[in-house]
Parts: sequence; structure tokens; C-alpha cells
Amino acid sequence: MNILVQTFHQKKMLPFKYSVIHSITFSFFSFIIFTTEASPIYNSHVCTNSSKDQPNTTFQTNLNILFSSLSSNATNGNHFYQTTVASETPNAVKGLFLCRGDTVTTTCHDCVTAASTDLKRRCSVNKEAIIWYDVCTVRYSNNYLNNIVPSVDLSDSKSVTSEERNRFNELLARLLNVLATNAANSDKEKFATGKVNFTRSVKIYGLVECVPELSLFDCNMCLRSAIASVPNCCDGKQGARVLLPACNIRYELYLFYNSTTELITGPVSVVRGSGRCRFEVVLAFVVPIVAVMVFLGFGMWSVMRKRATSVVWRKTDFDEI
Repeated sequence: MNILVQTFHQKKMLPFKYSVIHSITFSFFSFIIFTTEASPIYNSHVCTNSSKDQPNTTFQTNLNILFSSLSSNATNGNHFYQTTVASETPNAVKGLFLCRGDTVTTTCHDCVTAASTDLKRRCSVNKEAIIWYDVCTVRYSNNYLNNIVPSVDLSDSKSVTSEERNRFNELLARLLNVLATNAANSDKEKFATGKVNFTRSVKIYGLVECVPELSLFDCNMCLRSAIASVPNCCDGKQGARVLLPACNIRYELYLFYNSTTELITGPVSVVRGSGRCRFEVVLAFVVPIVAVMVFLGFGMWSVMRKRATSVVWRKTDFDEI
């Protein structure tokens, strides 16, 4: 079997059945959805800062200015924008938006506007908060913007069959790790999509994305952290997403992104034997993040030992497919 990976540089979650009839029906509705304007879809939010503010204060005024700035800059064709309103604490507020790399300008603007309004309503007095929509993320803080905390995972209620689970998880882990490598190594938008053949008629579609300002190492760390959480939150689920402040991953058994580019193929071996297979599948998810952490630890040790002013991190090659 071959893995097909699309790299590059929306759609609502639909039920999936293993049948030709449903595939044809889905393709028809996919065409309708992709060619019509859809309302922004809320995923989750977190009001992360315990410190709160009263309405009609300077901070609230600055927050309103921030939201207005984010919405305005979402019309410029950029998928990412970050700014700070005021410089003096505690009234300074930092904020950003990240639109999915395959969205058009109008979709990005509509999503950022809706998310900003919703975030203000849900976290009206919090000094730090984040909200995830289907195609955008909006966040603000009066302090440091963390890359990995908080995190949220969402998964489909349906699972693949128990007989298919190990093979499904193995293919998924390999796909997500390749996409993470491609996204992290991107010079511009750290965004990648791809697919892998699960059966003759069913594919696993994946998407990963980082905030463009992240370094190769930080993007890798963020994405590997998200991927490493999949076995715990979403084992065998037909679809899921893991949402972090600076990155996110998603996979489905249907095409949910807008992207058509080159295909990269490679052989995939199918491991047999339930106990060993389960162990190897878990390794496929966890080893990449462990490798990154090992290099991080080694780098910190080198800094302390040599008192170097900088460290060149060695990149782990996950393109083993």
C-alpha cells in the first residue's frame, strides 16, 4: 500500500459510511459546501487567566481596540496577524489571529470577526483568553503568549472497527508526522495537508498548522506535542482535532480542506500481531516528540557546559515514508 501525501500550500463534519453510495453523496454535498459561503463554526474556547477585570476600564477599552485591529487586518489577505495595544502594564494587551492556510480573505475576515465577538462575550472580564473556530484562532493576553498551553481535543463519536484500529492508527501517525515535518520546514506559512490510503475507497485526510512566526524547532515541538496526545484522546476515532495556542492538527475520513498539489508516495508495511502492533503504533505517535525533547535537553546541557550564546538544534528527519 502507498501513502499519498498532499503538501501545500471547509466543511462541516459529516457522517461517514464505508460505501460507494455514501462516497458519491458526500462528493455532491462537498461541492455545494465548497462553492457556497458558510457561517464560521465554533470549536472551543478557554478563559485562561485567573485575574479578571471590571467592565469599562482602560484594559477593556484596549481590548476592544485590539479586536477591531484584528478584524481590520483580516481583510488584507494575511492568514496571520499579531499586535499589541498600549505598552504599559497592566493595561497592555497582546493579541493575534491565525486563519487556516487554505482560507480565502473573506472567509478569514468573517471568522476572525465572529471569533472576536464571541470571545469577548464568553470571557468578558478575563485578561487572557483563546477561542478556536473551524478555520481560525483568536487569542489575547496581558502577558506572555504561551505556545502549548492550554490545549483542547475534539473527536468524532464514531470509531473504526477493532480489526482495523491498529493499522488505522499506524497510518495516521505516519501521515501526521510527515505533515508536521513539512509544515515546520516551510519558509512562509507553516501549513501542510495530506492524505493516505486506508482502504481502496477510503482515505485519511490530515492537516497541520503552526503560527508562522514560530521557529522550525518551536513549530516542531508544538505539533509533536499535539500528535503525541492523539493515542490518549482519539484512539481509533474516525476524525479528531487537537487545538493548541500556536498550532493545531486535524484528521478526517473525508476531504475537509481546500488544497490540490503534488503527491508524494511511499511504501507502508502493515504490522501484524495485536500486542506488538499496539506497542509500535504508540511508538509512532510518541517517538517524534521524545526525540525533540531529547535534543532540547542536550542543547540545554551544552549551553550550561559551554556557556554558549546560541545552540544549533539538530532536526530529526521524520520523512521515513
